[in-house]
Amino acid sequence: MALPRDFRDEAEGSALPWLFGIAHNVARESARRNAVETRARRRLGLSTDLASDDGYAAVEERLSPRAALARGLETLPEHEREALELRVVDELPYEQVAHRLGARPAAARLRVSRALRRLSCLALKEDT
Repeated sequence: MALPRDFRDEAEGSALPWLFGIAHNVARESARRNAVETRARRRLGLSTDLASDDGYAAVEERLSPRAALARGLETLPEHEREALELRVVDELPYEQVAHRLGARPAAARLRVSRALRRLSCLALKEDT
């Protein structure tokens, strides 16, 4: 990729300052455009706070990966959910997961595997 003619290397070979300048200009233009759109919405009597719209919040909640994961975890049997949380969230090795569950390491692995498979199937169902 060739650098534009107006690029001046003032950072010893780094294009980072130039890229920050571009990002600054894009952000400034976006803010200006947003202000114009907000004024137009006010003149038309439309809501300027789109995030307060219940429909928007419902869509965001439905599409949120965190919310989808929480819904999925609720569907798991307790022994699988606990094993998954210990292994994935708490990042414990299988030996410690097994000890906390009062099971063998092979059983802990199986519970985590089943939980992940169930979550995977739920994710596929939500996508369709």
